[in-house]
Amino acid sequence: MHTTLSIVMLACCALGIWSPMREGLVRNLSQWGPMALMLIAMADTTVGPGIVPGVVWGLLLLLTSPLPLVLLPKDRRGGMEIHRSLSMVAMFAIFVTTLPTVTSSSVHQAHAHSGLGGANPALAVALAAAVIAYSIALAARTLRPNGRGHRRHASASLEAISSAGALGAMILMAV
Repeated sequence: MHTTLSIVMLACCALGIWSPMREGLVRNLSQWGPMALMLIAMADTTVGPGIVPGVVWGLLLLLTSPLPLVLLPKDRRGGMEIHRSLSMVAMFAIFVTTLPTVTSSSVHQAHAHSGLGGANPALAVALAAAVIAYSIALAARTLRPNGRGHRRHASASLEAISSAGALGAMILMAV
């Protein structure tokens, strides 16, 4: 089950990166770059070799989460940029609350910290559920036909739904 959920999570995240990438690799780096980092973190911690410690991935996700908003001019900001930042924060929250805690048999007990593993995952799940609800509402709003820019709205809707799918898979893996 974990393998299936990992594949769904990674596929949804990869699908979500596609929308801002197709609007320009260099021009939209602030939009797809943090999400690509999130995809790499997910792959490394779920199916990969675990090259980077989970707490470092968590810190990187938290630090890059405001980039979709901060690096984009105000006249280009909209619901999707807020959505991207919120999705990263929700992924960070689920990610750090599911990190394994240090066991008492650790060789370096004097320097071991319990970390954030197990630190109120209910709040992380609640945040993720709120972002999933926002994703669905955003997808529904962008799918309403308005006669112009329908293809762009469809890709934004797909991106929002893919984020909801990735978060849902993460929630199921954490349970």
